[in-house]
Amino acid sequence: MKYEAERELVIRYAVEMEDRDLTVGTSGNVSMRVPDGAIITPSTIPYKEIRPEDCCLLDLDGAVLEGEKIPSVEHKVHLECYKARADVSAVIHAHPTVASAFAAARVPLPAFLDEFGVYVGDEVRVAEYAISGTVEIAKSAVETMGETANAVFLASHGMVCVGRDLAGAMHVARQVERGALIYLYTKMLGGPVDLPEDSKNLFAQVFAFYRTR
Repeated sequence: MKYEAERELVIRYAVEMEDRDLTVGTSGNVSMRVPDGAIITPSTIPYKEIRPEDCCLLDLDGAVLEGEKIPSVEHKVHLECYKARADVSAVIHAHPTVASAFAAARVPLPAFLDEFGVYVGDEVRVAEYAISGTVEIAKSAVETMGETANAVFLASHGMVCVGRDLAGAMHVARQVERGALIYLYTKMLGGPVDLPEDSKNLFAQVFAFYRTR
């Protein structure tokens, strides 16, 4: 079996995703880039029951290179992220409560906090609705996220977060869920105050630096 250490890392972050209430049950999925393509969690197996051999090794066209289990239904989203962004080596697709509310309402989340602009990007936009597991949802997610953000909402579904590694992708996922909750709280107080343009420009430069280093 190839990539045993990488498989164990994918499982570790899938369990963390559930433990941090970023998803429920077997919803969501986790993957990381490897030289042959990507390792991704299998479909419909509870995260704490997944064994390294259950994870699937796919090439970037979606062919199963190793593994007897069915890969996550959203594997196309993960593979499109890897093909579109050379800086991305990990993808987490999660269904956290507050972020999913934004996705269901089709409301984008702006970069209204300092750290948000550095790690998440300029805005978490909402990809057009498409059925799970289709090429359409994969392409919509990647096109909507673009090059200036590390996260995207999937309309009426959840969110996709990317990073240079799984720790980075998890950090983005936590930042988005926290930011979405803070944004709702600010609405109770009259709404967030927009950041100065020079601050936005600085954070955009830092975001771009982190992408390329």
